[in-house]
Amino acid sequence: MSWPPTLNGRVRIPESLRPGGRGWGIGAAVLAILIGVVSLLPPRGTPGVEIADLGEVLATIGHALAYALLGAFAVGAQIRPRLGTTLAIVIGYGIVLEILQGVMGLRSFQVGDIAANALGAVTGAVVMLRVRRTEV
Repeated sequence: MSWPPTLNGRVRIPESLRPGGRGWGIGAAVLAILIGVVSLLPPRGTPGVEIADLGEVLATIGHALAYALLGAFAVGAQIRPRLGTTLAIVIGYGIVLEILQGVMGLRSFQVGDIAANALGAVTGAVVMLRVRRTEV
């Protein structure tokens, strides 16, 4: 698929990838599901399906990156982004997953993970807002 340039020489972005386009919403939903599944899988060494045992530093970086993507896609999915509401939902989702990890007993509730999730969500959302402003 080629994207024809517009009259001013810029490449025209498909409707689904423009701010508020369904591509961003689908991406945010897929990311949220993936984050939820990976967060609730049992740690390495337990019977059944498991994920790799990452070191604490890599795990924290992974949390921040995953939530940065989720925050960015959540902002991209909105025509008129509401930063506060978006961050409350994304960060709240991370908190709920951490609570579920503690309740299920296969993983543990960690405040450090919540902090990494929140930092990632804020970073991703703010970066996406800035990118959108320079696009227009």
